[in-house]
Amino acid sequence: MAASFGVSAQPLDTATKNESANDVDVRPGERLSAWLLRQPADAASAGLAWRVPQERLAQQFLKNTLLVRIESASRRSPRSEQVDRLSLISWLQGLPVTGRVALGIVDPRWLQAHPEEDPVLAAGQQLVAAPPDLKTIAVVRPNGELCHVTHEAGRTAWDYVAACEPRGAHDWAWVAQPDGRTARVGVAPWNSQPSDEPAPGAWIWAAPRDLTDLVAASEGIIKFLATQGPSPQGDAPVGTPAQAGAQQPPAPAQASTPSTAVSVRPEAAPQYNATRTSGNDWGETGLLQTPTARMGQAGDFRSSMSHVSPYTRLNVMFQPLDWLEGGFRYTSISNVPYAASTTGQSTKDKSIDLKVRLLRESAYVPELALGFRDLGGTGLFSSEYLVANKRYGDFDFSLGIGWGYLGNSGNIRNPLTLLSSRFEKRTITAVSGGETNFGTYFRGPAALFGGVEWRTPWEPLTVKLEYEGNDYKNEPFGNNQKQRSPFNVGFEYRYSPGVAFTAGLERGNKLMVGITLSTNLASLKASKPADPPQPRFTPQAPQNPPGWASTAAEIEARTEWMVQRIAAQDSGVHVWITESNTVYRQARVQQIIAVLHRDAPATIKSFILHYNERGLAMRAQVVDRAEWVAEHYQAQSPAEARAASQRDYAPPQDSSEDRLFLPPPNKTASDTAASASTQQPVAANLAPWERRTEKFTYGVTPYFSQILGGPDAFMLYQLGAQATAEYRFTPSTWVNAALNWRLLDNFDKFTYTAPSSLPRVRTYQREYVTSARLTMPVFQLTHVGRLSEDQYYSVYGGALESMYAGVGAEWLYRPWRSKFALGIDINHVRQRDFKQDFGLRDYKVNTGHATLYWDTGWNGVMTRVSVGQYLAGDRGVTLDISRRFDNGVLVGVYATKTNVSAAQFGEGSFDKGIYISVPFDALLPKSSKFSAGFNWSPLTRDGGAKLGRINPLYDMTSVRDPRAFSFAAPENSQPKAGDNILNFENAR
Repeated sequence: MAASFGVSAQPLDTATKNESANDVDVRPGERLSAWLLRQPADAASAGLAWRVPQERLAQQFLKNTLLVRIESASRRSPRSEQVDRLSLISWLQGLPVTGRVALGIVDPRWLQAHPEEDPVLAAGQQLVAAPPDLKTIAVVRPNGELCHVTHEAGRTAWDYVAACEPRGAHDWAWVAQPDGRTARVGVAPWNSQPSDEPAPGAWIWAAPRDLTDLVAASEGIIKFLATQGPSPQGDAPVGTPAQAGAQQPPAPAQASTPSTAVSVRPEAAPQYNATRTSGNDWGETGLLQTPTARMGQAGDFRSSMSHVSPYTRLNVMFQPLDWLEGGFRYTSISNVPYAASTTGQSTKDKSIDLKVRLLRESAYVPELALGFRDLGGTGLFSSEYLVANKRYGDFDFSLGIGWGYLGNSGNIRNPLTLLSSRFEKRTITAVSGGETNFGTYFRGPAALFGGVEWRTPWEPLTVKLEYEGNDYKNEPFGNNQKQRSPFNVGFEYRYSPGVAFTAGLERGNKLMVGITLSTNLASLKASKPADPPQPRFTPQAPQNPPGWASTAAEIEARTEWMVQRIAAQDSGVHVWITESNTVYRQARVQQIIAVLHRDAPATIKSFILHYNERGLAMRAQVVDRAEWVAEHYQAQSPAEARAASQRDYAPPQDSSEDRLFLPPPNKTASDTAASASTQQPVAANLAPWERRTEKFTYGVTPYFSQILGGPDAFMLYQLGAQATAEYRFTPSTWVNAALNWRLLDNFDKFTYTAPSSLPRVRTYQREYVTSARLTMPVFQLTHVGRLSEDQYYSVYGGALESMYAGVGAEWLYRPWRSKFALGIDINHVRQRDFKQDFGLRDYKVNTGHATLYWDTGWNGVMTRVSVGQYLAGDRGVTLDISRRFDNGVLVGVYATKTNVSAAQFGEGSFDKGIYISVPFDALLPKSSKFSAGFNWSPLTRDGGAKLGRINPLYDMTSVRDPRAFSFAAPENSQPKAGDNILNFENAR
């Protein structure tokens, strides 16, 4: 890129500067371990730099971008700062573009035992050893001057910044360790957390908070400094902490310009505990009764139970995005009976919460969040709040204003009444539950609330003190409580990272106790000790291939996918796979390639995988064998990894690839193999192999289902065995059947049938689950086909689900690797008999929907919008929004609104729910292609009810999704050889 400013973008350096003499000793084709064994022992240090010419282009681009960006900002800066900017630009211009690539462990014997971490050196590459005696750390000032500080064990980045800039106001320090890894470290009371201490030879860049342009460029600057290798070393440790105005000449990386090393201050910089979010009595991130503005990490999941008389709360909270928290809750009011209960159960209230972060905390700005409690619930505890948080060291202060339940004390005048008198009164109408009553939001009395949380020196203990805005004089059902004090005090004891106990004194007269179980769904992973060991890897092809039948059997055992055929053609081997719908596809692909490499002769240069579902070609992949071997037999530079040529493509519509190697109609596969062995110089064990067709399959699994929060019991459950069977007339035409045998339940308590003013399409729930112990939930005939390159169809009929039988058809338009898809389903169904046998009831209806599927490409968020007619004949729209994390865990919400009024719908007002799906691969010690799902809906009602179809086309064609092979267990955070120093994706 070119620049016409005071600086110009530099051409690509063809040689680096100040290189160590040992880089000329690199022998092309030699392993790094062999090179290290020929060097002095101190060459195997963290500062060893592996320089790859192909990486210089990206590093030169970063350098040019920084120069232009800083120069452009300099023009807008005050004249007093422009001199420092030009000095920084001049210093950066003098730094070489090295092409450095990160290395992991550099012990030569360890590398020999782990060849996948041992690079094979190529012509033009260089290895530059760090100076043998690294003693100082270089702090880069905003004008490009280097302040050399003697390393002292146990000191933090904050200490080194304070030694060089004692009067500066800094928020963040960026550290580049000698091995090239970088990190951002908080160096202010509002953001400081424990971090790795800088090692001798580290670089530190800390732009003052008022120099916003340099703060914004900090990540790029530290990434570029990381390519320089260890920082230049100062003189012997003399002197005192440097003064802010001390002058030192600019020095390029590895320059030997003399400078005086200073010492860190005698008093260490403060070291505060790591910030840690915790839940309040309501499950929200907060103190005790009050919420805070704090948020956890995306993927956080928390389940808690708390009790403070007369309320017992069961809370489930999750965080799909780092700025969004939501969840649901059941509240038991022990001294108020459930009006509809026949078992003497206490009232159970259901509610949904939502909190959105509006501002992130910074040096002068608090974290700010807007929240809604009991949103879309019965409204018994409905509240809205605006809350701010500011941290100072181990203390986190919160202050907020609440309306509704949180503001019942009315300790301040509602500030919104200054805008309109409509905000003076909060009218509570008879709410049927689930109705979002926007007319009450932010109205009526308001109250201030706040508190402080203290992370004590004892790491597991957090102490909480708060002032709440509720006076307990307006409790639901007139169940008012005595409050001696609005101040509550309590503590949280973190027994383990996922288990916390809480206790406190609330209202001045009530003891609160609670327990919280938490995890992070986005980071779930499980080792696989129960899996068979990986296929033994050697870079050479086998001398005596075992034959494709053996290969297919092992692929199936390792992946749980079905192999239909394997056949070699020219220099490639083709594998046809079906029943591959799972989340962790790429891990299974690696298993397949490992088995193929172990079993395929040297004449095979590529592996081609064909993915079919129900006889329909969906996707194909081509993997170059030599590149795969290189990836697993040596560490690769980023350039080599980018050059890998795995290619995915959409199979042709005519299914011509699926007909490859099929025997003629009058010949068997064995006849074809025999003919091939006599006509071509191909070994018999390389003859095409095809699976014998299995038309009938069956299985038996346990099943469990539950109903939560009903008037008969908090949880009604059933446990039993499910037998499933399938008969295939053709690959695209088959029958599914299932039988459920209920073995254990507490349905003797199930006596309640919900009232309804609509056709009873779902509220006969009790009758369907209690009428028979042996039921047939599904008995369905299905046929699928492909209309064009991107269009699919299915027709089906039978017992489609536990409550409905009928016929239907579906059409799906899903372009190859597109983020959009469109589907239409049309069904004519009739209600089944309560015993779920072949009997039918009188009610029948036409139902169907047009559904738009949109993968937004933003944070794994997927949106589905369905418009159509539901089972009760009502018409409306369903909105479904979900997020799938990189490890495959899915979290979503849905809501349906139809032309049925809230009064007609009944309690709940409209259909809604929350669901979670977790791949067993992320949970179990053995690989499994299945997932565990949980779906929560506060109530089962007749409005907005959809048909529960099996075999939807969108799921069947999921392998066409652009992200189909991108989900996997979180990567190990340990550094590896070949890591790209300029990787900005995982910035902290």
